[in-house]
Amino acid sequence: MASRTAWIVGVVVLVIVIAAVVAYMASQGPSQTTTPTTTTQTTQTTTQTTQTTTQTTQTTQTVTIGALVPLTGSLQFMGTSGQCAIKLAVQDANKMFASKGIQFQLVTQDSACDPNTALQMLQTVYSQGIRFVVGLTCSSEVSAVKNFAAQNHIVITSISTSPLLAVPKPYIFRLPPTDDAQAQVITALMHMLGIKKLVIVYRSDAWGQGLSAAIANDSAKYGIQVLGVYGYDPSPSAMPAAEQAAVQKASAALGSPSPDAAFEIVSFDQDGAAVVQAAMNDPVLSKVRWFGTDSNVYGTADIQAGGQALANAKFMGAVAAPNPNDPHYQQFAREFTQFCGHAPTGYDPYYYDTAMMVMEAIAKTGSTDPTVINSVLEQWGKNGTYVGATGPVYFDQYHDRIYASYLIVGVEIINGTPTWINAGFYNGTTGQITVFPQGQPLFSP
Repeated sequence: MASRTAWIVGVVVLVIVIAAVVAYMASQGPSQTTTPTTTTQTTQTTTQTTQTTTQTTQTTQTVTIGALVPLTGSLQFMGTSGQCAIKLAVQDANKMFASKGIQFQLVTQDSACDPNTALQMLQTVYSQGIRFVVGLTCSSEVSAVKNFAAQNHIVITSISTSPLLAVPKPYIFRLPPTDDAQAQVITALMHMLGIKKLVIVYRSDAWGQGLSAAIANDSAKYGIQVLGVYGYDPSPSAMPAAEQAAVQKASAALGSPSPDAAFEIVSFDQDGAAVVQAAMNDPVLSKVRWFGTDSNVYGTADIQAGGQALANAKFMGAVAAPNPNDPHYQQFAREFTQFCGHAPTGYDPYYYDTAMMVMEAIAKTGSTDPTVINSVLEQWGKNGTYVGATGPVYFDQYHDRIYASYLIVGVEIINGTPTWINAGFYNGTTGQITVFPQGQPLFSP
């Protein structure tokens, strides 16, 4: 019993001591060194917690864009470079629109510049839920897919240029100008160089038929006599016999070489190589000036097949191009060169804009409804709202680009090697051709 009493007394004493200590500390006021630090740390912790909560609750919407480009086939050289331009556009869009909570990703299919393959690939990406497709290159592809795109509301931005597709085509927009403009450039160039007689060999598809007809029609404006227009089957199974037969017919129609005679090659790269090989060995065509198109300039197969012959014939063609002094293009060219490892050529800036224009419309409207984006692109095309690597984009009633400036590209021997060079620039507004210093030899008699 005594021990229990002692224990109780001890507890009471301890409580009294603790109370006294607490009372003393309270009388001294808050510490000037410890408390502010603790308060600051608590505030920082609270702020960090709030930020973490905000980041956790923010949602990111992923939008998938499909790209159909020719990674094999006659325009492989365009498709592989164009694919890189599209990838650059996706990277840029993800930087530009990150604050909007939108992330773009890319699914690429090889269309091979084949209409049946293009339709199959479009149906494939559609089955995956993709409603925005960019980069379709060949006019035969666009002809094959336009009905499916309209029926299923798939927005397509394309590189196709055939005048035969200057028709109503809902949900399809073409970023370069049509080949009616290219024909004007080619015939103006021929007139400038004193050409009076012309034969044309072309690949017999939607693109080749449209461009060759446009060149023949425009030649009459300058008094250039078209002595023959000969098509060939562009399928690989017909190569090279089909190209050789067309070249022979063109040679017979021209009859004999002369300084005012010319040979126009309306081809892609690989089939164009077969045309070049046939013409370089022809006794007539090998002795006249040659001209090309947007789909064979910069071609690797062409220059490998007959680079020296192209240089001897002072070969020149034209490709739609933005003003090289446009700051938008210059910025694109710098980024493209760093990202892709080589300078942009041909339709690279147009491939970029096929993707960026659609992604910008999605990001700025916040909509992934293809019917909404289709209407937005139509309105932007009327106002020139979108300004990209190729400058302001205006569309006509057929969703075709209203724009008509071109680079003139040719072949020269540089350090013993046949090389593509930018020889001049055609201003679509003024109709004037500016010859670049490096292009002077190609414009001489």
